[in-house]
Amino acid sequence: MTMPGEQELGAFVGRHQTDVARHGRVGIISLVIGVAAAGAAVPIVIQTFEDASSGTFAGLVVGVALLCLWSGITNGLRYTSRHGEVYTVREGGIVYRRTGESRVIPWESIRNVSDTGQKTAISAAMGWDVHCRIKIRNGKRLILTGFTYNAAELSRTIHQAVREGIHPRAPERG
Repeated sequence: MTMPGEQELGAFVGRHQTDVARHGRVGIISLVIGVAAAGAAVPIVIQTFEDASSGTFAGLVVGVALLCLWSGITNGLRYTSRHGEVYTVREGGIVYRRTGESRVIPWESIRNVSDTGQKTAISAAMGWDVHCRIKIRNGKRLILTGFTYNAAELSRTIHQAVREGIHPRAPERG
């Protein structure tokens, strides 16, 4: 099903769906680790007041707790708000859909694209291997994460189309 303005973007190039259930799984795991680390951090921090040499370890445990709690909360929010999230690439732009929202975004409407993903095993598991921020001229933005199918390829496609003016082509048939 196409929406108004989508056909004007040209031929269909590709579709990239987000694994929203994975947001939920990672969120729950992160929260469990974060709560456990926060619980362990309390006695460790108290011990630091008696023996200053354990300060580095206390900082590490508190840091893990905060990072995991933040990850759990943000992934939980994405799980509840991004059902049906799909990026459809067309020759002239992208179409973004999720439950309750649809946007047709021509390449010319994208002001800036940056990807601050990290290429490590932990980052890939947490969906941080791709963190592409797409800023649109109307002030809105999109965040593409590693939870989206073929997110690295989609990020490269958007970068090429916006920065270099190389627009993706529909696959040739026959």
